[in-house]
Amino acid sequence: MLGGRDGISNISGAELRRRVHEIMKCRVNRDFDRMMRHFSRDVVVYYTCSKKGLFRPGVWRGREAFRENMRLTDIEYQPLDGEIRETLVDGNRVAVRWRSVWRHVGTGKQYTLEMAHFMRWENDVVVEVHEFLDRLGFYDPIVTSMMTLDQIISPPSPGLDRAEITLKLEALVNFSPSGPDLAMLRDLCSPSIVCEFVGDRARIPYSGRHIGVHSLASIIREIGVEFHQVQYETVEILVEGGRIALRRKVEWRHHGTSLTGGLELADFARVEDGKIVELIEYRDSDAVLAISGDLEPA
Repeated sequence: MLGGRDGISNISGAELRRRVHEIMKCRVNRDFDRMMRHFSRDVVVYYTCSKKGLFRPGVWRGREAFRENMRLTDIEYQPLDGEIRETLVDGNRVAVRWRSVWRHVGTGKQYTLEMAHFMRWENDVVVEVHEFLDRLGFYDPIVTSMMTLDQIISPPSPGLDRAEITLKLEALVNFSPSGPDLAMLRDLCSPSIVCEFVGDRARIPYSGRHIGVHSLASIIREIGVEFHQVQYETVEILVEGGRIALRRKVEWRHHGTSLTGGLELADFARVEDGKIVELIEYRDSDAVLAISGDLEPA
């Protein structure tokens, strides 16, 4: 399942990108009839993160079940806005990051969600989806890119081939339980690397945007103090130019509670001149808090 070039797709990369943008627009506008045209009748949707007040992680099989999930969501939450931040296309697979804003129907409170989807296409429709989401601790409808306009129009050369880019990211995210290796981090990353750990800082202290190798090392050290990584598995990798998206599964044990739990994480990275200059990570904050013994009752 590794890589993004297996399977059948007769759609160009540009057209896949356009269709993904249309799917996201239809979801915000609740145009489900048009949205569902892009999905197989037998589509399988994996929710790897909790939806606030609604669903635990699970699997929805079939287009009608997928549509019913969205209908149930919209009973309590009204989509207000959404904007795509990044789209990677690799063969018949697409990884997309986007930010959405929702209003709770009962309370009127607004929530900002960071979302990522990994989609596999066959015969011009989506047959498999993996969804990641986490809520931010603030309401911010304005999307800010980490890339300048010049970088978006003319991306700098990654300076590495596909295999080398993959090895760099895997080496970064599968860190040693003995703690951060600064020499290794300097070899992998730009000194001014921008890291964003998606989530609410009030719930997960290291959530948010951080700059620099030393900041990244501090976060790795903080995670290592709390958790021991029991298992690691790379599930899926997409590479487009100097950008890479990776899905992985880990099993963590909390040092304090001794509780163990499995997590699925998604990492998006950008490489320039042989160094990782940007890293964005998604994971299920509720699952992390459950292992820590800090999860609030639903």
